[in-house]
Amino acid sequence: MIKLKIAFIGAGSIVFGEDILTDLLTFPSIQKDTIICLEDVNEHRLNLMYDLMLIYKELHPELLEGVTFEKTTDLKRAITDTKYVISAIHVGGIEAFKVDLEIPLKYGVSQCIGDTLGPGGVFRFLRNAPVLKQIVELLNEVGFSGEKNEGKPLFLNYTNPMAMNTWFCNTTNPDSTVGLCHGVQGTSGMLNNWIGVKRENFSFLCAGINHMAWFLELWYRESKSSNAPWKNAYPLLHEKYKTNPKMIGGELLRWDMMEATGYFMTESTGHLSEYLPYYRKRDDLLEKYRGASGWFDSLYHGVTYDMTIKLDEKLDRKLKRRIDRRKLKLKKNASGEYVSHIINAIETNVPFKFHGNVANKNGSLITNLPKECCVEVPVFADYHGLHPQGGITLPTICQALCTSNIMVQKAAVEGQLLLDRKKIYHAVLLDPNTASVCSPKEVENMVEEMFEAEKQWLPQFNQ
Repeated sequence: MIKLKIAFIGAGSIVFGEDILTDLLTFPSIQKDTIICLEDVNEHRLNLMYDLMLIYKELHPELLEGVTFEKTTDLKRAITDTKYVISAIHVGGIEAFKVDLEIPLKYGVSQCIGDTLGPGGVFRFLRNAPVLKQIVELLNEVGFSGEKNEGKPLFLNYTNPMAMNTWFCNTTNPDSTVGLCHGVQGTSGMLNNWIGVKRENFSFLCAGINHMAWFLELWYRESKSSNAPWKNAYPLLHEKYKTNPKMIGGELLRWDMMEATGYFMTESTGHLSEYLPYYRKRDDLLEKYRGASGWFDSLYHGVTYDMTIKLDEKLDRKLKRRIDRRKLKLKKNASGEYVSHIINAIETNVPFKFHGNVANKNGSLITNLPKECCVEVPVFADYHGLHPQGGITLPTICQALCTSNIMVQKAAVEGQLLLDRKKIYHAVLLDPNTASVCSPKEVENMVEEMFEAEKQWLPQFNQ
């Protein structure tokens, strides 16, 4: 009898596919009596990932004998009897991504990544929404049954725009979804390195919204002795910077925002530039805060689109080469991506702390952000599910910047729920970066042009 089923929707993902699947295989709780079902609409990529997983199983029978891999392009089949659904979908793919970037640029709206806020983020959300709705509704209809077993199915979403997607899913199916991102663990590791102390001597409190969560407290100690006092790490961070300004690498813009607000935040310079009205409106500012010649810190328009094309081509060749070589080692330990650790914590009742995106129920998690919006806060996972930590109040400057982004998310989610194109226009109208360069009429024209260009991926608005 199969004890556990995990479905991975969008298993051919460039960023998450193999990494997450091989993370899952490191845990004894998942190595026995488990089905891992791979789903993707891209059959070619699905077949490559499936073949790769079969080779892992074949080469490591002593550990993976109890793991069964399946593949399907049928969403309902993938979710049937599933306890955990992982998502890394990208509806419309590279073709739609190009439209998200090119049309706004005609109106002066420059986007480095274009997957979280602004015109690119809003339309990516609208493309994702019908599939996300199917997933959370199918969880109720055919997912793991809480009547026969303890617990309930859980949707673990990696797909951007994280806040809009997760907000929409939890509105459609309350408490169904947690959004996962690697911004907190990536940035905390970077800060830890800058400060220059061992990991066990570094601690923090981080909260806000996805891609704009704030390190409200940074702490360090000289040793892990129980007598060693914890000290505020921010003065040390500033001292290290004065001694060696080059230590921050390409993070010029993010450092600039920390000096302005007093708090470091979770997302890269390129991402952060899109969520604010301060930087992308002028070429001289983009040049001044450009931290690198490539990747996210370059601030170049569409840098992630160019990266995605290159990575997509490389991934196919990489997967084929590794399948042909048949030399695949299992990881000894899972990566820093949260999902496998969360599943293990729920299955074993060994608690795991992470930072997740969840509903701000009655404003209880972050007290000065809107009720029911999607917030990113510390969460504990154990046998009984997920336990978000609350009662957090943001400093006014952090509250205000988060709220400026939340209002875009709120209008977009309402626009999707009501299928109201005007609310979608309002969502883009409220975007800080767009508002810094466009008049309301220009925004309206841009949104209508994007609706027309992307209508093949927006069936819900073409009825």
